[in-house]
Amino acid sequence: MDEYPEKGELVIANVERVVGYGAFVRLEEYGNKQGIVSIAEFSRKWVKNPRSYLREGQKAVLKVLGVKHDRGHIDLSLKRVSDHERRTKLKEYKQEIRARKLLEHFAEKNRINLEQAYRLFAARLTEDYGSLYEAFAQVANGRENLDGYIKDAKLREDLVKIIRESIRPTLVSIKGVITLSSESGEGVRLIKEALLRAETALPEGIKGRISYITPPTYHIDITADDYKLAEKAMKHCCEAVEQYASSNGMEFAFSREKKRAS
Repeated sequence: MDEYPEKGELVIANVERVVGYGAFVRLEEYGNKQGIVSIAEFSRKWVKNPRSYLREGQKAVLKVLGVKHDRGHIDLSLKRVSDHERRTKLKEYKQEIRARKLLEHFAEKNRINLEQAYRLFAARLTEDYGSLYEAFAQVANGRENLDGYIKDAKLREDLVKIIRESIRPTLVSIKGVITLSSESGEGVRLIKEALLRAETALPEGIKGRISYITPPTYHIDITADDYKLAEKAMKHCCEAVEQYASSNGMEFAFSREKKRAS
């Protein structure tokens, strides 16, 4: 494998050997290419015992400081990886392992070579979605049916079934509070009409619900596959209500609270 990581990239490394001046590691995602973490990149504090930070056999998240392609040198850092970056990278790594195991199960069940599965569709899925797991997550959420990736209907349906039985759909819910009032004699009708505008403004495939709290406030709940889609839908709904309220002399205000759906 000739591919090398880029400067600033986070990588998963298996610690091979720890010495007084640093550690030698193998990059699992890059064909087990060797990299080195100098002792100065272990910690922002003075390092008394290197093995307090990295140990042989340990899996670590490291940041790429630089790559010398001609010499095959990869310089890495432990201290420049934040806790949030470490957690995120490890989560992505575990997800990719899970996706690969699902693909292996699919290939074995259908008597297909794993490399052949990558050539046929998995490589394109990874390229289009950024990772195989993200592609599978979109299948689980019902936003991808693999029609454009697997021509054989039986194979396609089998993989979709395996994914949806193994990966739980991940939904995000955002909740907003609309304040809406009118001094018009037709205030009740106008408010109902304004809230109806929110419901009709929901994009296709996005779930939304408006519920009454106490005059003049109303809950608006949006559920979608991710925050971007949910926020976009919320924006459309609120703009529709605000536009109607403004054209009918009504008072309008909005506040929002985000939370992940259970």
